[in-house]
Amino acid sequence: MKQALMILDIQNDYFSDQARIPVAKHQIEPTLNSINGLIKDAEKSNVPVIYISNEFERTHVLSNLLRKFTALKGSKGAELDERLLRVEGMYFSKNKADAFNNPSLVTY
Repeated sequence: MKQALMILDIQNDYFSDQARIPVAKHQIEPTLNSINGLIKDAEKSNVPVIYISNEFERTHVLSNLLRKFTALKGSKGAELDERLLRVEGMYFSKNKADAFNNPSLVTY
């Protein structure tokens, strides 16, 4: 069985001070510390790290309105949080709740 660490939705529109749909402030630091620890462990164990982020199309106005225009493709809010540890790994975008709707991820 092949293993990988999948990091999902650690983006500015959820974790930054300007987040459109913010994670509770008291949960941000512990969450990032835990995830960064997992990334370090994965790197030491040669487990691939996969970063996955929401990137919603600007043309889907109704859906974007319901999501408070969160994580629009190409926006600062869609970018990974700068405090997230970045190691060599794959990146995949998603525009649905299920990351496996991205055929590139499924193929990988």
